[in-house]
Amino acid sequence: MRDLFATNPTHAVRSKSFITLFQNYCADELRARGVESNGLRIRIEQKIAVGRGRVEADVGVFNEKDEPVLIVDVRSQMSSLGKNFNNYIRMKAGEVESLHAVYPNCIIGLVYIHPAADVPTKLPVNPVGSFNYANAAKQLSSLIVTNAKTELLSKYQHVSYCVVDFNSAPPQLSETIPAEPELRLENFFDDLFGSLSKR
Repeated sequence: MRDLFATNPTHAVRSKSFITLFQNYCADELRARGVESNGLRIRIEQKIAVGRGRVEADVGVFNEKDEPVLIVDVRSQMSSLGKNFNNYIRMKAGEVESLHAVYPNCIIGLVYIHPAADVPTKLPVNPVGSFNYANAAKQLSSLIVTNAKTELLSKYQHVSYCVVDFNSAPPQLSETIPAEPELRLENFFDDLFGSLSKR
């Protein structure tokens, strides 16, 4: 992912090649936990009809009726973090509400990726700038449902916040951010699978 971004940031983002690598990683993590059983199948970038429009499941698990039973939504933001973060948060909250309105039993998770610092690139890119990662973690944590009776529609069952040092070799997740254990990537896929198993 780092090499793709460093070579041509604009192409990596617009062509989806950067995020596709992470989508495939998510699919592999779910597959490794035995999600594809009993007629369930993993699909990447599958369009789902909701209300008057359609929402794309970055990584989805679908049953034999072609209904989503689990979705992993993936968002990466590699530059100008403070500029668009709040807008992305509101957009994601709207998408998950639309999905839950049609598929209330679908388990939906979100993975949000930020770089820990600027990544040296061959072509110009907007800098990361000054950004409050700890506050971002709190905002993302607030998207996790805590009361299924009153919050199910508008919130995710599980969220992971990945602050990645792409300048280390190999790239590494931050050891300090997020401080919230429910946002750590190492817990995310097990939590998703646990929720799916209970359904």
